Amino acid sequence: MIAPPICAALALLAAATPSSTTSNPTSSSNATPTTAANTTATAVSEPAPASRQAPAETVAMNELPALANDPAVRIAMHGTPASLPPVSSQIFRIGGRLEAQPMFQFSIGDPFFRSILLGLRVEQHLDERWSLAAHALGGASLLSAQIDVCTDSSCSSPEAGRLRSTPGDIRMMSGVEVGWAPIYGKLSLAGEKTIHFDAYVSAGPEILLERIAPDAVSGTASRWALGGRVAIGERIFFSNNFLLRLGASQVLYSTRVRGHAEWERKLSLEMGVAWLFGGR
Repeated sequence: MIAPPICAALALLAAATPSSTTSNPTSSSNATPTTAANTTATAVSEPAPASRQAPAETVAMNELPALANDPAVRIAMHGTPASLPPVSSQIFRIGGRLEAQPMFQFSIGDPFFRSILLGLRVEQHLDERWSLAAHALGGASLLSAQIDVCTDSSCSSPEAGRLRSTPGDIRMMSGVEVGWAPIYGKLSLAGEKTIHFDAYVSAGPEILLERIAPDAVSGTASRWALGGRVAIGERIFFSNNFLLRLGASQVLYSTRVRGHAEWERKLSLEMGVAWLFGGR
């Protein structure tokens, strides 16, 4: 009486077990493609961060201006902004050109006579740094204002006759110089105007014509004196052919004061507008 129901139940369990085992792989296999499809869709719809940034970097590089073909600029790009030199090129060039300048010179600090001379200066620039120059000046000398002649009773300005035996009355001056310009620079004025200039030094022999009396009671006479000149100054460029020269020079020369040989000096300021000739 009990055996048939038990057999029927076992038969039902046996039939149900393969069905559930079969359904599990099916459901698992169905779930796996669905997950892969979702992953693929996600990869397509949401690109990686690196791929999203690439177009922006490409646009930024395309917007950069082209660099000038300047070695100094290329070197500065690999370093700091201070690695770019302040003067990357020399715009106004003077090498191989001839410079002519009407020259004005006046002495300062003279104890007796202040010389005021006018003349011409010609300079041949061998290259951008070295040059040869010659100049000739002529003029007159005035009594220095700082000189007074004092007696027991009073002081007064001296008369020219009383100082005729004192040195410094220069009437002419001529010489040649070798110049060297080691510095070329630019100066920006409030960002509106750029001034180009170069600094120079020069030296050479000098010959002077001096008016002096051999003693306090004799008349004045002219005599030639040999010496040398050392100068420093700068040229300020306004165009390719036009510049302003400003400088200071010290002239050392030999003279005789009341029968005694002495070395005298003249400190002078000089200036003039110059023109450049010749090809560039």
